[in-house]
Amino acid sequence: MMDDDEIKDRQLNALVGGALRGLVESGADDEAVGAFAASYRQKAAKILGRPLEALNPPDLKEVIKLAVAEALADGQQAHQAAPKKSRKQNEHFTVMIRGQKTSVTIHKDVIAQLTEAKGDKAEVSRFVREVAKDVPETVENKSEWIEERIATIMRFKTEATGTTSSARH
Repeated sequence: MMDDDEIKDRQLNALVGGALRGLVESGADDEAVGAFAASYRQKAAKILGRPLEALNPPDLKEVIKLAVAEALADGQQAHQAAPKKSRKQNEHFTVMIRGQKTSVTIHKDVIAQLTEAKGDKAEVSRFVREVAKDVPETVENKSEWIEERIATIMRFKTEATGTTSSARH
């Protein structure tokens, strides 16, 4: 059974490892990752109530080894768990947004619902292009905005036709 210090040590390692993984995946260079690792461990230790731990410099090699090993293990598990069939999670569409041609991706489940409602791929593509015309200038993630709008429209249409399973009182 682990004592409180061991639990906090594991939490600290998990926080630092997760932060390092995110930084590495973002494309940060080695110098930025090293500087971040040195300072972040001290901040995280203080948050977890381990100020004495913050005074001891971390073994960055060990922290990085653990993060890399965990990432590789996660990647291996994800690879083994992935279905052998289609791994395609999104459908791609070319649309015009404020006069500019761009590509957007919409999750396959949203497109499946839309295909069921519209009947064929041509109608689905036309509908996606129509929705794309309404993307506000301030939106950064156009694909996400379009996907959410389509899902909302489909939800309203389902409720309007009375095919929803939720009862109204």
